[in-house]
This record gives sequence, C-alpha cells and structure tokens, in this order.
Amino acid sequence: MYHCIIETDSDDNMKIQAFLESAAAALLVASSAEAFAPGGSRTTTPTTPMSQLRAEIGDTGVAFEHVAREWRCKYSPGPSGGPGDSKSLKECQSLLDEFLPKLKALPGAQVTRQVCGGCMDFKVSITQPLEEHGAWAGANYDPLESEFMGKLKAIDGTSLHETQEITFEAL
Repeated sequence: MYHCIIETDSDDNMKIQAFLESAAAALLVASSAEAFAPGGSRTTTPTTPMSQLRAEIGDTGVAFEHVAREWRCKYSPGPSGGPGDSKSLKECQSLLDEFLPKLKALPGAQVTRQVCGGCMDFKVSITQPLEEHGAWAGANYDPLESEFMGKLKAIDGTSLHETQEITFEAL
C-alpha cells in the first residue's frame, strides 16, 4: 500500500481535506497490518545488530525495515531569483531548527532535510524503524506534524504543503 496525503490551502477544499485525513487515518490503521506490517520475521543484518521487523510490499521484492514521514512545501525564490536570499527558505529552516530536538527524540528517528534550489523544494523526512514508526503513525503523527505543518503553512512565500509516508531504506 502506498499513500500520499496532500494538504491544501483552499477553503473550498477544506471539507475534502478533512475527509481525506479521516480516511487516510482509517486506512493507515487498516493497511498497516497489510502493507507495512512485518511478514512475521525479524532479521539481523550487518548494519542492524539488533533484531528488527522487516516487511515486504506483496510479492514485489520490495522489502524494508524503515518508514519515513515526509513533510514538504515549495518555497519562493529570493530577490536574486534563487534560494540564496530566499526569505521563505530561511524561515523554513528556522522552523526545522525549532522542531529538530523534538523530532530526534522520537524513538529510533533519523531526520534528513532536502532542499532543491531549482524546483524550490523544502523537504523534511523523519525515518524510523518499522516498529517504532507504527506507534507514531497510530497517533496520526500528532502533535508534531500538525504543529509543524501549521507553522509551515503560515510562512509567507510557501505553497503546496504536503505530507507523505514512504518506505526508506539504505541499500
């Protein structure tokens, strides 16, 4: 199961968004057992000294032990036309700096940030082992996600605020 929750800023879409969030939460709980649930095995690899849950997506050969929650938006370029003097990018980074200690305190969490100067993407990925991620997902990623996304949406010059859950493996 692969899903993406897209958050919109339009008042016309707020009811649709509320429905999608409710449906996504229900699907997450229901699909976690199917899609991101372990196939009954715990594995140990050279890079994972402790036993970890491992799951597969059907019979695709796509196996994973980690899931990431991604928060993203588009930021606006600065007066130069690029990211180097972008006020909105600077504010996005400041927001991440504010939340970073809380994100790193999540069980097993590793936090990465991706910034594209060409397409003006600002992305934060919070990666956790499958088992630890399930507990956070079961809480609908709150309160951190709703607080972060609310503040991100309030940054002038940002748009296309989205969240997504994805598998995340170092190969």
